Amino acid sequence: MKTSELHQRLSAQLQALSQVGEALTLRLLELEERLGGLESQLNALQLGEQEGADDEGNTQALLAATEQRLAHLEDLLREPGRLHVLPLQQKGSPVEEPEAELNPFPDEEEQPFMDELTA
Repeated sequence: MKTSELHQRLSAQLQALSQVGEALTLRLLELEERLGGLESQLNALQLGEQEGADDEGNTQALLAATEQRLAHLEDLLREPGRLHVLPLQQKGSPVEEPEAELNPFPDEEEQPFMDELTA
């Protein structure tokens, strides 16, 4: 083999090796991009799970309060003469009066119909 043929063969192999290196570098950059996207999705899911856990705690508290209210209403239905009413409390709202809770539709003064007004 001549020296020029050896140089040409080495330069062709070096060029092929550099093309492989370039392709691997591009693939590595793509993988880093995909990994970054997956990490951000994972972080969003973890935040969602934490919020979901908070929501689950709130839901459990609401369900427990609802069960308590239903049990109390069942007691009231079994004993109609019983007037002991638990005050309804919500975050940031004052305790409602027991009378308002027993009768959510207060009696209003009866008003005449329009045809009674014209007669």
